[in-house]
Amino acid sequence: MAKRIFLYILALAMMLPATSLAQRLTHRVSMGVVLPLKEKSSRGAKMIEFYQGLLMAVDSVKHQGCSVDVTAVHSGFLAADMDSLLATSTLSGCDVIFGPLDTSQLPALAGYCDTHGIRLVVPFSSLATQVPSHPRHYLVNAPRHMVQRQAAWFVQTMFPQENFVIVESGEKNDEGSSLVEFVRSAVDGLGAVVRQISVNASVEEFAAVLTEGNQNVLLLDSSTMPALNALLAKLHQLAPAYPGCRFTLFGFPAWQSYASQLQNDFFQFNTYIYTPFYRDGGDMGVQAVEQQFQQHFSRPMQPTYPRYGLLGFDLGYYFLSGLGMYGDQLEANLTAVPVRPLQSTLSFEQQSPADGYINRFVQLVHYTNAQSIEILYRTNE
Repeated sequence: MAKRIFLYILALAMMLPATSLAQRLTHRVSMGVVLPLKEKSSRGAKMIEFYQGLLMAVDSVKHQGCSVDVTAVHSGFLAADMDSLLATSTLSGCDVIFGPLDTSQLPALAGYCDTHGIRLVVPFSSLATQVPSHPRHYLVNAPRHMVQRQAAWFVQTMFPQENFVIVESGEKNDEGSSLVEFVRSAVDGLGAVVRQISVNASVEEFAAVLTEGNQNVLLLDSSTMPALNALLAKLHQLAPAYPGCRFTLFGFPAWQSYASQLQNDFFQFNTYIYTPFYRDGGDMGVQAVEQQFQQHFSRPMQPTYPRYGLLGFDLGYYFLSGLGMYGDQLEANLTAVPVRPLQSTLSFEQQSPADGYINRFVQLVHYTNAQSIEILYRTNE
């Protein structure tokens, strides 16, 4: 089980006892789901799993006394499909709608929700351009630049004196290039020197940019597994040849999907992964929900990053509990909703009172040299 460490004190409310929560879930909630639920594809299967996670959240809050009505509709994938659906739908009485998947459908659904005073939770898109002037819209996935700016803050805060080395993979990877620029800017602000080296350089050339007796923080300019494997191969050559050098890897959310194969390497090279989500397979709450999922739906959750069933459960439990407790006053009480996230912590912020909310939570998953996993995060203060 991962150990949670705090850079600042973060007040995460634990789930209240059922009897206590039942006394507070007094509002009836109507939930809508607008997703491509009939699509026969891998992404359609993910949407079904997400929906099933939502239904498990519905079942949980119902057992705690909250009345929930569910309306689920197939969205198709074209903007025209959404227009047709909304022209004949029965969603107008919903308190909250989860969807859509396809960004081309977002403007129409956003306008519909504004017209009918419905909260719109967008679980998958990261288009922050859809949030301004939509005060009841919730963007679960912050745009990449916001996430990486937070990642750069971690670097600046945790490694102020370390030797920074950017490792060039030779790949064209937008995610890696943008992270490098954010981190370079943050480190330059500390007055530190940032060195660069090709992953294909010789061991001797690599050693020339490292410092002995100090931590060497290596930042790869690509998030792909081939690029990471090339760097790890180089480090396995360097580590025995230069025992005085200490290494730290700083990497991407996608690296979580490589952990089953590369966990020992992550431990050996003191790896940090920035990510908005993290599933701790040893957590009892995670295990309980995943076991219940398998019992209810006769199959396990897909081993994706993130787990779509857990994502549906976390979002459903948060918004259904919040609406059940606070009703139309939810927005004034977002930080008081008593939930313990299993995979996706929600920390919503507005740019202005007229805008919608963006989930700005980012954490570090730290694979330590001591063969343990720590989770580090901060408040928004």
